[in-house]
Amino acid sequence: MPARKPSPFRGQWLLATIGVALLCALFLTLGVWQLQRLEQKRAANTLILARMQEPPLTLSGQPLDPEQANLRRATARGTYDYSQEIVLRNRTLNEIPGVHVIVPLRIAGSDAAVLVDRGWIPYEMADPAQRAQFRDATGEVEVSGILQQSQKRPGSIAPADLPLAPERPRLDAWHRVDIPRIQAQVPYPLLPLYLEEDQAPGEPVRRFPRAAPEIALSEGGHLGYAVQWFAFAGILLGGYVLLFRQRTLRT
Repeated sequence: MPARKPSPFRGQWLLATIGVALLCALFLTLGVWQLQRLEQKRAANTLILARMQEPPLTLSGQPLDPEQANLRRATARGTYDYSQEIVLRNRTLNEIPGVHVIVPLRIAGSDAAVLVDRGWIPYEMADPAQRAQFRDATGEVEVSGILQQSQKRPGSIAPADLPLAPERPRLDAWHRVDIPRIQAQVPYPLLPLYLEEDQAPGEPVRRFPRAAPEIALSEGGHLGYAVQWFAFAGILLGGYVLLFRQRTLRT
């Protein structure tokens, strides 16, 4: 009786075939996931560009829909309340460590305020006493910029801001612009979005705080990662087929 031809689907090859199939399925799934992330990023970029083309909003202190107003250009007139100034930790500019200065703008004709990210200053100037030198915008001012949604802690491994407590009624340095939490230490209502101040056309460039709205339109490395995962699947499958043929030809 002639011997059966070796098959990758039985005998000593079966477990290896299952393992290779599972790994290929995993690599293909990861590749598809990266393509989905790419499409999401492209959709987000399209939304950003569309929002940036819309007429600027005028902030009057009236309620805003965070979803509809997010990434819209906006202007606000009012007075900065430097007594409630805070900073955002771990912000860099040209790889130089620093912080962003956040100041509530009391909106003219309203009891509400909007948090304004005035921009970046070097880390060594982040102390409240050092920051006082940048409080040059006094009286009623008009501020323009880009509205951004309140920031949430992205996960359990991300650094957390300390909770407020009787012995710690306010924080001066924050990891993110978490408006509901910042509201707990501000004595007047805040709008649900904050304003990243932009450089007004024709305005001389400020030394500090350096206004630098963060609008990223890059597609990231998702396409490259997808190609890599698909390539891994192809290499693994092709290598396994070649190994099987080499081993079985010897028998």
